[in-house]
Amino acid sequence: MCDLKQYIIALPTLGEGHHELELKADKDLFSGRGGTDVTDADITAYIDIDVRHGAYNIGLTCQGWIDIPCDRCLDPMRIGIDEDYDVCVRYGEEYEETDESITLPENEVNFDLAPLIADTVSLAIPLRHVHPEGECNKEMEEIMNQHSAAEDPEAEE
Repeated sequence: MCDLKQYIIALPTLGEGHHELELKADKDLFSGRGGTDVTDADITAYIDIDVRHGAYNIGLTCQGWIDIPCDRCLDPMRIGIDEDYDVCVRYGEEYEETDESITLPENEVNFDLAPLIADTVSLAIPLRHVHPEGECNKEMEEIMNQHSAAEDPEAEE
């Protein structure tokens, strides 16, 4: 079980220069977040923060694996993760976010890396996730074959 507080960084306390962090993530990072079916995970997030003139250039590399249900048989299937994401965080008047930058309100001290890590990993999940041919749960495949429509060659003519 991962402690979600580990992902919160007080950016203003970081001095100018380069800072490195290594954080671990498991399935708890994904629970409670909509749009993901991650049932298990073992992710290492390598974070490089380069602080220059009030800008925090964050380089994120997520490596490891996640388990998600197969679209065909619903058994867990493992997907390897090796994804990078770069974002520039600055302070401004109000919160604003684009693909490449995040602006935090001036009074916001803490920055939560958890959504960045979860989104980076989630974007690595293929749209269709199925086991390779022959690796699905055999019992489930039999049930699906029993309930699938039989092909009728005359129906196509």
